Amino acid sequence: MEQENEQTAPEGRNKAGRRRKKSLFVAFLLWFFLGIIAAHKIYLRKYREAAMLLLAYFLIPLAAVMAVVFGLMLWGIEIVPPSLRPEEMAALVRDPKFLAVTGVALLALTVVWIWDFTVLMRQVREYNQKPEEDTSRQEGE
Repeated sequence: MEQENEQTAPEGRNKAGRRRKKSLFVAFLLWFFLGIIAAHKIYLRKYREAAMLLLAYFLIPLAAVMAVVFGLMLWGIEIVPPSLRPEEMAALVRDPKFLAVTGVALLALTVVWIWDFTVLMRQVREYNQKPEEDTSRQEGE
């Protein structure tokens, strides 16, 4: 019993000192439920990609919405009236133009989300196949 406690390995390693393999199932669950905060990238120790993904989840839909709004403004179509009272908010949400802009944002998020899943499968496979000596350099990124 005491020998087991003395042989505890550092975090992320098994008792033999080898790097633990990452589970595709755990990575998938993190992607599905906590993907918006890049938990699956952190699980795979891809910290730079986690930061870039956080930016992508917010900047890409914002850019798509801005492009649609500016495009509609160029054609002279108003999405939001200049003065919007709180009681008009319900009517705005049902407006087809507003729904179109919301759809563009959701479509952009969906594209990023699906792209991220395809990358996730490859990254789990690469992490598990990577030689032992390369992992210490990768974990610091």
